[in-house]
Amino acid sequence: MSTAGHGELAETRHALATLRQLEREFVELDQRRQIGALERVGEAVRRIGAGAPTSIMDGAAAELGRASELDRVLVSHVRDGELHAHALWERDADDDAAQTLARLRAASIPLRYPLVEADVATRPRAVLVDVAGDGPRPAPAITERFGWSECVVAAIVVQRTTIGLLHAGTGASGRMLREADRELVELYVDGLAGAFERAVLRDTLQRHRDELDAAVRWMSAHVGDRRDVPLMASAAAAATGELTARELQVLELLATGRTNAEIATALMISEGTVKHHVKNLLRKLNASNRADAVARFYGQDA
Repeated sequence: MSTAGHGELAETRHALATLRQLEREFVELDQRRQIGALERVGEAVRRIGAGAPTSIMDGAAAELGRASELDRVLVSHVRDGELHAHALWERDADDDAAQTLARLRAASIPLRYPLVEADVATRPRAVLVDVAGDGPRPAPAITERFGWSECVVAAIVVQRTTIGLLHAGTGASGRMLREADRELVELYVDGLAGAFERAVLRDTLQRHRDELDAAVRWMSAHVGDRRDVPLMASAAAAATGELTARELQVLELLATGRTNAEIATALMISEGTVKHHVKNLLRKLNASNRADAVARFYGQDA
């Protein structure tokens, strides 16, 4: 082989070695980025978990967006077989972001086949979806609004019930989504669901403490004077045995002044189911309205 040939071979080997080194460095850099993203998502879940159930859903989109390389995150509630947009986060959001969320909120999306959202809500998981691909596709009302060609759709599951869906994708960056993005979103919604459950439990325990304190104060003020206890308390006591565990939960929340929608969120049931329980409570307690039902049950004047 000529001297020139040896020189070319050496240059080729050097170029290949350099390419392999760059490839290793790229893989290591990508791994560090993924580890960093996982750590940031874990911190985001811890931050958001310190709030009340409603604040968790309010901030869920923004926390994931800031912790990841995603450009747009939408969190929606699932109620009565429909998807209701709740919170939207956009990187470098302009004045149109609030208007976009308002338009999405203006119309609910029925969760029906062939929408991928219907499938994910029924079989909870996180999926990376090619909008133009075969099979179920995301709701056009969302993908067309954001100009997405692909996105991640994930279910937010609390106590085996899908209470919401999360959509995530890129935008101006033009970056293609990867399996790592899907895994990151899946990890986040799992942590989000756990944080929501703990927040509901904290909220419930605090209400019970407040109600117990109120009962102790009432008993302290009325002990020894049975004339102050209305006769209707005995009827309510008799009806207590007829109330189901769920009806008692609804009644406790009614006593705090919560609306049907707020009770539905706290108990993770539909608003229609709450109305059904309230109707049964009024009948069983022989009450004319919600306040009367609470007063009869707790033995106080309406």
